Amino acid sequence: MKKLVLETLIITFIISALFGIGIVLLDLWDDVSIKILFTTVTIFCASIPGLCCSISYEKSKDKVVPLVGIIVCVISCIYFILLTWELVTFEWDNALAWDFMATCIVAPLSLGHISLLLLVESNDEKVKYFKIGTIILSVILDILILVEIYAEIAINWKVFVVFGILVVLGTIVTPLMNKLDTKPSVKPNNEADKYKKIEQLKALLDSNAITQEEYETEKNKILNS
Repeated sequence: MKKLVLETLIITFIISALFGIGIVLLDLWDDVSIKILFTTVTIFCASIPGLCCSISYEKSKDKVVPLVGIIVCVISCIYFILLTWELVTFEWDNALAWDFMATCIVAPLSLGHISLLLLVESNDEKVKYFKIGTIILSVILDILILVEIYAEIAINWKVFVVFGILVVLGTIVTPLMNKLDTKPSVKPNNEADKYKKIEQLKALLDSNAITQEEYETEKNKILNS
């Protein structure tokens, strides 16, 4: 799944760039070329949170949120493509249509962001608290945005700024703390152990405790282990 999303991301980015350059240089500002350009840009934008969700789905223990994120990204992408090609009628004076469009933008970004946080796995309590706290703050921020969109309740912009800063802070600090608390595993130096054993065998050989044949046999066993 991750490979498919990556390939889609690369292909759509290249196509978008080529179409964009062609439209600008050749002045191909006709309806079809603009729709094709918007289509590739839409797929590219949807692939970014989709990639985050697909990676989280493969690696994290929680599969529900990433799976929902992938589904929402696909639905949002299809919706905007249908709008681009005018296969779905958009009523410009319909508030619900604008609300749904805003939701199709907010939901994929939010689920992609939460999916990235789910990738942070640690046994350290501080990291867990920061991770859970950041996810909770992100969900609260999303709820406030949806309330602002659908319920049309005026929420002070300072509330959005405060929650936004806290979410950004948690998003940055959580993986950094996880890196700091990760203790590198100490691997035994196998080569040094081998040479030490061979030296011990040589000492036994020199003291006539073992024969040359026994020495060669044991040495080969150590080197091939």
